Amino acid sequence: MVTAAFYDRSAAALYHRPVNPVYLLLEVSATIFFIGAALAAARRGRLPFLELVSAAIFGILLEEGDQLIYGTYHYADAWVLVIDRAPLVIGLSWAIIIAGAMRITDALGVRRRYAPFVDALLAISLDLAFDAIAIRIGLWTWIGVDASQGWFGVPWGNFYAWLFVTLGFSLMTRWVREVATRQQAREWLQLAVPLPAFAILSAAILPFHFLQPVVDPADGGGGVLFVLTLLIFLAVAGWGAFGPGRDVPDGQRTAILDLRLAFVTRVAMQGFFLVALVWMGLALQLPVLFGVAVLFLAAELPLAALVRARLASAGAGTAAPEAEPDPAVAMSPRWER
Repeated sequence: MVTAAFYDRSAAALYHRPVNPVYLLLEVSATIFFIGAALAAARRGRLPFLELVSAAIFGILLEEGDQLIYGTYHYADAWVLVIDRAPLVIGLSWAIIIAGAMRITDALGVRRRYAPFVDALLAISLDLAFDAIAIRIGLWTWIGVDASQGWFGVPWGNFYAWLFVTLGFSLMTRWVREVATRQQAREWLQLAVPLPAFAILSAAILPFHFLQPVVDPADGGGGVLFVLTLLIFLAVAGWGAFGPGRDVPDGQRTAILDLRLAFVTRVAMQGFFLVALVWMGLALQLPVLFGVAVLFLAAELPLAALVRARLASAGAGTAAPEAEPDPAVAMSPRWER
């Protein structure tokens, strides 16, 4: 369990504690991204804005609940804005990650029944790239797992849980979208989504909790269970993204994030941690971790190209969707809608 010593939040302690520039940079940057996302969502209507707000609430609930119930990790004291045990920026980051994944999935034309699986894969690709780097910076600490266990010090159960974190929130949010089209007042149901989403996650953790000590009892173990689960997600997501019967690529009117912001935030997150790994001089010491981080960052380019091709195809075939420009050139000031 996490002891109270890790969370001395008294006014005197906070007043005299020096501000760590790395943490401040992360908190300010994530807040700016979140504000940009909120403005973009609000322009589209009430439901996209509620989705983003509920995603942030879910992120805080997730972090607070996980630490209270499971006690498998704790955050560093250097975070400035903290709600009990959970840094506010983590909740905002969860919102941006999930919202960005859902936006990209919609732009790919994935049908609702398969979309949560695609969302989950897009989210886990970020965590596989940066979680093991984040613990080396000291942003958070996994309890009872050393750097040689799990995935470079990150327990495999964390990645297993990430799949269901995104799947649960996406599943419930997309259901609310559907019912809200029939009765607009039901949009407010979105604010309740964090609770059933957390329940889905908790239920999904149970099989891993009971099987991991049998299959792989080592601290941080469970890699086989994660890989098997990942393969199931890949199969379903692959069918949804490349199989027959896809929807028309769109989602702009109901998007939480602009498509360009979805890609920019993903690249920014991965780029920050990759630079940090090099800056700490660990790229050569941990070549596999460095290679995976580079691979996932590079994968954003073909993903953007696929989205561009889907949107272009939809624009050529029908006038209904609002096709968006190339997300691969999202940073360009010549971006046009």
